[in-house]
Amino acid sequence: MKQRLFIAVFFICTIFANGHLLAQKVDYENMGMAELAQIIRPGFLFGTHTQPWMFDGSAKNQKFEQLIKKEYNLISVGIYQKITQPQTANVWKLGSIDLNIDSAAKNNLNVYAHPMFGSDGYIPDWLLNGNFNNDEKLAIIENRIKTILTRYKGKINILDVYNEGLDRAVQEWRPDENIFLSLGFHQNEYGKWPVFLEKILIWCRQYGGDDLMLIYNDNHNTLAGMPQTLECASMFKALKHAGIPIDGLGIQCHTKITTDGKHMLSAAENAIGPLFDAELFAQSIHDLGATGAIVLISECDVHIYGDITPDKLQKQADAYRTILSVCINEPACVSFKTWGFTDASCWNPNKKDHKRSDPLAYDDQLAPKPAYSAMKNLLVEMARKKDKVIK
Repeated sequence: MKQRLFIAVFFICTIFANGHLLAQKVDYENMGMAELAQIIRPGFLFGTHTQPWMFDGSAKNQKFEQLIKKEYNLISVGIYQKITQPQTANVWKLGSIDLNIDSAAKNNLNVYAHPMFGSDGYIPDWLLNGNFNNDEKLAIIENRIKTILTRYKGKINILDVYNEGLDRAVQEWRPDENIFLSLGFHQNEYGKWPVFLEKILIWCRQYGGDDLMLIYNDNHNTLAGMPQTLECASMFKALKHAGIPIDGLGIQCHTKITTDGKHMLSAAENAIGPLFDAELFAQSIHDLGATGAIVLISECDVHIYGDITPDKLQKQADAYRTILSVCINEPACVSFKTWGFTDASCWNPNKKDHKRSDPLAYDDQLAPKPAYSAMKNLLVEMARKKDKVIK
């Protein structure tokens, strides 16, 4: 009996003394991307934007839900005002949101709601053309926030309180694309902010609770020095010093591989933007984080123009790897989320021209593209490197 006990104790001690033997058995290759990201950065959110039909329970769409559950720990859910309040302030359509949020709970996924409000392109016609006075606008704002956040309290983890309000060329809000700017601005030594944004943030905290992460989300804040990057930093500092509740800033990262193979900002084919610069991207995250903001890559995709060749697909893959690498290596960045995951259901900035741009990591049939492999390989490499450091 003593001999068997000694052998058992010796065997256990040998395992602990040679922990690397156990570590070698970790099957990184078969882990999902979110699981790998958790090994590299515990708490890091690896996500994708989703559509309600992906969670309808049908045999046809089960593969979408299964893939999401395997690869991601965060999904974004559209709560657009045009969809949820299409006709009036008091008639709601929330069934599709219920489906997404219930499925997220079932699959143990975090939820990123997008957006509570946005520039005039997000506003339904009844509000845009309603000639409401400022008090009526405030009542509509509070009613929307109260309705959604009381219904989903505790079920939403992150919220874009406002989307795309800033001008791309100057450090200002777009006055001709926001009916709420009639409420005016407040200002302190750090910068200025719209009164309506202050009200939205206060009510989102009131009705959503302290655990809800409140984000201002915008585009063209991807690189350090861009006007929207500078204004996001200034506005965030101003709000924080005024005691207004806000937690972080979202960086949209819609990019493209041009017909001649360059990686550029601005997703539409003919949109003019600078070349993507990894160092300036990292500096933007760092600078925004230096204000005290939590930084999230909120919408990432890489569109392809011209013939979709193996070379272009590899350039797309390299772009995804670079963006993810910068994000996960910058301490201020806590989340990386692609704007969808399959070319079968993706945002198309050229839909009027009926042009495809295949911007995501999986093709129409949910087969992984080189972009998926590039991100997965990066995460596997980083997980193994961390494992060696721990040993």
